[in-house]
Amino acid sequence: MGMGKILSLIAGIITIVATYLLSWVSVTLPPTFYAYGIGFIKNLPAMFTEAEALGILLGVPGFVFYIIAGIGIVFLLSGIFQLIGMKSRVIGLIGSIFVLLMGIMLLLGTLNIVINLDWVTNIFGDSAPIIDGIIPYDLPLGPASLGLYVLIAGGALGLIAGIMGPD
Repeated sequence: MGMGKILSLIAGIITIVATYLLSWVSVTLPPTFYAYGIGFIKNLPAMFTEAEALGILLGVPGFVFYIIAGIGIVFLLSGIFQLIGMKSRVIGLIGSIFVLLMGIMLLLGTLNIVINLDWVTNIFGDSAPIIDGIIPYDLPLGPASLGLYVLIAGGALGLIAGIMGPD
């Protein structure tokens, strides 16, 4: 097995773990909101049925939530795309670029550089963890949590694996 395949496998596993099991951001207002992939899955039906109300709440047009839902679904599948990158270089690169863009956008949102953090808690947020203290695992490191840094690392590793190719 070539080095690109090994790195693609590791990147896919890291991305899947960071997406579904680790918290990216935690907002400690009562109740505590955890932003992670399963929170997005829980909020996905509301993005289609209550798009206009969410748009008014966040100050954007309602159709934006349909676009965000499409991008978010591809993002949720990007760890699998990175695993497919063991065979197809292009799909691995697409998955890695989605992870990197989403991770950097979330990081800039937590630092209030580009956008406000309100949209993160409304789209990716979940106030009820699946298993309290375990899923999502929340370890605050500065303004973000461990999961966000692991997510960016998985995307960077997948990008390196995609550039190397599956030889």
